Amino acid sequence: MSTPDQPTPPSGWGDATEPPRYGQRAPEGTPQPPGYGQQGQGQYGQGQYGQQYGQAQYGPRPPSAPGPYGPSATKPGVVPLRPLSLGEIYDGAFTAIRHNPKVMLGAATLVILVATVLGVLVAQLLVPAISSSFSSLAETDPELADLGFDSLIAQTLASSLGISLTMLLAQPVVEGLLTVSVSQSVIGRKLSLGEVWERLRGRVGRLIGWALLRALAGAVLTFAWFFLLILLVALVAEQSPGAAVGLGLLLGIGYLVLLVWLGVRVGLVAPALALEGSRLGTTIARAWRLTRGSFWRLFGIYLLAVIIVGAVSYIITIPISLIGGVIGGTGGSTEALTTATVVSSVVSSVISAAITTIFMASVVALLYIDVRMRREGLDVQLAAAAQASDGGRPGEPGPRPGPPPGMIA
Repeated sequence: MSTPDQPTPPSGWGDATEPPRYGQRAPEGTPQPPGYGQQGQGQYGQGQYGQQYGQAQYGPRPPSAPGPYGPSATKPGVVPLRPLSLGEIYDGAFTAIRHNPKVMLGAATLVILVATVLGVLVAQLLVPAISSSFSSLAETDPELADLGFDSLIAQTLASSLGISLTMLLAQPVVEGLLTVSVSQSVIGRKLSLGEVWERLRGRVGRLIGWALLRALAGAVLTFAWFFLLILLVALVAEQSPGAAVGLGLLLGIGYLVLLVWLGVRVGLVAPALALEGSRLGTTIARAWRLTRGSFWRLFGIYLLAVIIVGAVSYIITIPISLIGGVIGGTGGSTEALTTATVVSSVVSSVISAAITTIFMASVVALLYIDVRMRREGLDVQLAAAAQASDGGRPGEPGPRPGPPPGMIA
């Protein structure tokens, strides 16, 4: 019997009768499958569900390397089909990139590049307004006017705003493409860009809607926190300035903790939207349930992944920014410096966004699959789907098993 979070496995995955439950003996005269009753065959090895679904006639699982959760686990793709360790998640993310580089690197980087260039073009509409604001400020301070960097500052600020706006719309599309590709690499399938897009096309609107809702919720939460901070600090400052500073620090820490907690609890919404296709509200509630009781593990994996991509991004982008500054400085004019700064900023933004988005989306997609394997036994259904993609065993009768519930076919 299945629970709401544990779909019933599809029919047609073997016509064998249901084996006895764990700890029960089969009735006298009941034929027993090969290996039945042997030790060391737990839930993720050759347990009752693994025998009933995806292993016709109770045949043995394909051989694979030993793992910490059992003597063996099927590994048709980039990760073994059982609950994953930290190293397996990161290794699976890198392996998924190498497994389908045209989608994981080519298509993702192309979308990010187009979004960044469009952001710079949109920024040109904001440059006059920012330049006039800076000019008004410079009139009150002659030293700022003497610097002559008003155009450079205007271009930098406008480019940042424009790129942020376009990436807000492009990033969920990239994450969806990457998630679909990773989900298929897990079962050993390598999809073309057209096939990935065909599976994702009907779900792009919900992904973009989730990105906009997340940004709006973050803005509202930040505004509410800032208003509360000013109000409480102003009230306490009249009595004790030191207490006001302490209260401000305490509220700041509480704000960061709240953001991290909410981010982890809804971190699996994007892959669930890309792979399950349910309504936004239903998917948010489902992601909330999936992450229940797993906060610290998910938080640790997210934190380490952010540190990794941050370090790699800085190592690559800082030299590019320095080179752009040197080239612009040798031009001998403010226009040359502005152009070199904008170009180096665009290149740095594309590289940084590509590194961050590709790796983080791969890690989040594998975490989504890992959580479902832990809570819903998705590993058995994925193993059957992987076996179906290979054509099944020679001479095996009956229909081929379909895709796992809640996963793209």
